[in-house]
Amino acid sequence: MKGDGSFAWSGTAGVARQENQSPMTKDTSIYIASITKLYTATIIMHLYEENKLSLDDPMSKYLPKKLTNFIHVYKGKDYSNIITIEQLLSHTSGIADYYSEKPEGGKNLFEIFLENPELKWSVIDTIERARDDLNPNFSPGEDVSYSDTNFQLLGLIIESITHKPLHIVYEDVIFRPLRLNHTWLVGHSESRHDINTATADVFYKEKEINMIRSNGAYWADGGIVSTADEMIVFLKALNEGRIIKKSTLDLMHKWHKLHFPLEYGYGTMYFNLPHFIGKWMYLPPLWGHSGSTGSFLYYSEDLDLYLAGTINQAESESKPFFALISKAIKATKSNK
Repeated sequence: MKGDGSFAWSGTAGVARQENQSPMTKDTSIYIASITKLYTATIIMHLYEENKLSLDDPMSKYLPKKLTNFIHVYKGKDYSNIITIEQLLSHTSGIADYYSEKPEGGKNLFEIFLENPELKWSVIDTIERARDDLNPNFSPGEDVSYSDTNFQLLGLIIESITHKPLHIVYEDVIFRPLRLNHTWLVGHSESRHDINTATADVFYKEKEINMIRSNGAYWADGGIVSTADEMIVFLKALNEGRIIKKSTLDLMHKWHKLHFPLEYGYGTMYFNLPHFIGKWMYLPPLWGHSGSTGSFLYYSEDLDLYLAGTINQAESESKPFFALISKAIKATKSNK
């Protein structure tokens, strides 16, 4: 969708649900995975605007010590009580990623889920795994390391400040005001309108992993279900200052190098290839977020263009950029 409303297009291919071979449509709900982090960060910045928190506040101000004590002991020093909200937002806390990191001689949680798809986990379980079974990566503020645990902690901070369940806060601040009727938090709320289709299947290689995506572990870090159209409605509202102020959004774009070609702000990714490569591949700088299910939500300031979608495949983080986004941009340019 063009930001000025002059152009919009949605398209689909393939089967949404294997069990009944229902076709994928533009209204089929999808697991947006870590794009959820952008919604969670937006809530945090909304609370910041309301002076209900400071980005310099330690997480220990809002969370019980029995949960956070010893979650970050690095080289013999315990940093657990000084990690700030800003460090959680920017993945500079150093706290281990409960999901992708492995204990010595063990497996990461996704591998465990693949072997035991019916396994149920709670949000507290994820944080306790990072605290008890894994080691932090560096002293807070010294580096950048992507960690889902950071956003689970932010979700609990939101609940502590608002005295409401996270899914209700999403509803109050984002979903209801923007009329996102097909957007919800898995396991906690539902679509407000029956669109007659279940959420599309998602795969890891040849294995369908729907049950894993709804096992209770995915929450403030990756638990939202939406549609491509409604993701764009959200990002456009965020970009235009209709959820938080534009000056607050600018704070979210305080970039730290993550891994090429990605940088990270506050719950926000920045994709930027070297100019000659980006021009050749039809990939200008983009900001937004990606998800592990092949989902993507980005805005190109150069083109004033919003892009959202998914490949419903958890095998490759880069495939959406090169298989879909670049081709969509090329098609948009060729149809001017």
